Amino acid sequence: MTTQHAMLRGALALGLFALVTAGSVALTRAVTAERIAEHQLAYQHRQLQEVLPASLASVPLQAVLESAFSLPNPLPLGHRTPQEGWRVQQGSEAATILPVVTRQGYNGDIHLLVAINQSGQLTGVRVTHHQETPGLGDDIERSRSAWITSFNGLSLESLPPSGWAVSKEGGEFDSFTGATITPRAVINAVHEALRYYQRELVQQEPAP
Repeated sequence: MTTQHAMLRGALALGLFALVTAGSVALTRAVTAERIAEHQLAYQHRQLQEVLPASLASVPLQAVLESAFSLPNPLPLGHRTPQEGWRVQQGSEAATILPVVTRQGYNGDIHLLVAINQSGQLTGVRVTHHQETPGLGDDIERSRSAWITSFNGLSLESLPPSGWAVSKEGGEFDSFTGATITPRAVINAVHEALRYYQRELVQQEPAP
């Protein structure tokens, strides 16, 4: 075998190895991304029941999932593609759960679930995904602090527009030590969800 042929075979082997490696990496990334998406969806589903009012807490998760409906004009909720909300009803009690995304977070998007009863009051807010700084911005998680529960029972009429802000900016909500951007983002997103509900969905809700 000549030196030229040996070099050619070596180059082909190296190219084949690189191609296989690149394919393996791409496949691993695709599988990993799919698993992450599945885990995030499963976590969101578990959180759905947490934001419902006590009167609807006994509604099975499957029934909650089957209550999905297409959201009109989801752009104000931070979505650029069609999205579904959930309208859960049992007897005379009803609540609407909205998926919300804010891009005002310190380290990226923050995904939330916002539940509103038929009287226009917030019954629960939960963060389902974020990348905020551990020990600072992650206090938006219910497992980290009770801060997210400060929205419970509020409606658009509960506060003036200026009240939907952190206390250091004249609002009614505490900020976190060393972190203002994260709570501000969540407050703005929840406020917008309430306005969206009144503007887009209130006519579809059964009367209280």
